[in-house]
Amino acid sequence: MYDITCSLNPSLHPSKGGNRTTSALSFLYIAFMKTAFLLCTIAALTLFSACSNKKSISAAADKTLHSLLDQHDYFKLETKLKQYNDSLGDDKRLYFKSYLDNAFNHNLDCITDVDDLLKNYAADFPDSVKVQLSRLQSDSYFKTYQYAKAAQTDSAILKHYARGLSKDVVDDIKNDILSRGALKNTAPQQTIIKTNITIPWTRDKLGLIEIPVTCKALVYSGIFDTRANISTITKTYAAKLGLHILPVTYNEGSGATGIQFKTGMGVADELNIGGITVRNVVFQVMPDSILYISQVKYQLNMIIGFPVIEQMKEIDIYKDGRMVIPQTPVQTSLHNFALDGLDPVIALKTGNDTLAFNFDSGAASSVFYAAYFNRYKTAILKNSTKKTVGFGGAGGAQKKMVYILPKVDLAVGGKAVTIDSISVLDAKITPAEKLYGNIGQDFTNKFNEVIYNFKYMYMRGE
Repeated sequence: MYDITCSLNPSLHPSKGGNRTTSALSFLYIAFMKTAFLLCTIAALTLFSACSNKKSISAAADKTLHSLLDQHDYFKLETKLKQYNDSLGDDKRLYFKSYLDNAFNHNLDCITDVDDLLKNYAADFPDSVKVQLSRLQSDSYFKTYQYAKAAQTDSAILKHYARGLSKDVVDDIKNDILSRGALKNTAPQQTIIKTNITIPWTRDKLGLIEIPVTCKALVYSGIFDTRANISTITKTYAAKLGLHILPVTYNEGSGATGIQFKTGMGVADELNIGGITVRNVVFQVMPDSILYISQVKYQLNMIIGFPVIEQMKEIDIYKDGRMVIPQTPVQTSLHNFALDGLDPVIALKTGNDTLAFNFDSGAASSVFYAAYFNRYKTAILKNSTKKTVGFGGAGGAQKKMVYILPKVDLAVGGKAVTIDSISVLDAKITPAEKLYGNIGQDFTNKFNEVIYNFKYMYMRGE
């Protein structure tokens, strides 16, 4: 039997092993470093810990903090950082805070954190730590639409530290410089919400959420994809919408398959989404063939990705076909949402564990990664069946052998649901993969209402 799991995501970001295309595609950024560089950094961080001349914590506590950071488990890291707060020196507290500010969408704070660290504590840091902090700051510059500063920061990394970096990391940074440098004269994206907005949504042939997007009085359909690191469009539709095509070509890849391809970039002056005005919208511009899903003979044309969705601040999606964007986001005590670069991350409870997963509204179904397989290997081998599944996305498709679990219970914000027939991979899609899986619409479809809040960083299902 051969199943098709379409994952469509584009990403434009640096810290994850280059660019990547998420469920409706993923863009630019899935790992800060490759494995060898990470090992070097862990050793360097140990040296950094020893050199801290402020307060000190136990070696075990220090190892725990660095391990959680390496695993990209920002939720547990935040908890542990509060626990050890009084024992940490100012330098180390600020170091971990910079990563949490980035992960919890406090990008201006992250930029300031890194400036302070490199100004006041640079002598204590090995070069590998300086590189990671600079890449973190570059990510926050990009997420606040300061494209020129992001490109300048990346260029400075290569100027000062290229000799100590692996070829893969250098290539990733060069790729980022191409895309960000091309945007250096582009004005920041701006979203205007004057009142509470209700947008009708439908499902396309793949079962993905589509919303109406108006440009120059013409209405088009765009896939709503939280894990598309940047909005994406075909060359044909870029011409229809009158995008300003930028003189750049860079590498991109599919998050579902790892397949690499070339893509371009363009900017839309203004879009209207249900009464919301979005200006200076950056698109990844791809050949039509890259967005053609041959397994189901379906052409994708436009994907509305993370930068547009994030500026809406809160999105309430109802099962009856309504998408509500409140003018004022609602604050709650729930705090289970983060960002790994441009990829949304959700903390879900399964059994007695709380695990971090990518969240992908552009994926029809969920898939668990190698970290999940390794954590629950005995139970998976006992209770699953093996099957060949097709994973498709931008650039093509691949067949992979997976373990199919008959059902898995997951809970978010105190609400538990059961997902049937979950695919579990036993090998990483990319070397930099850290999280436990990718959560798709087979999870969110269990709720009558799902709320994504990017201001206060939570997701809730009702």
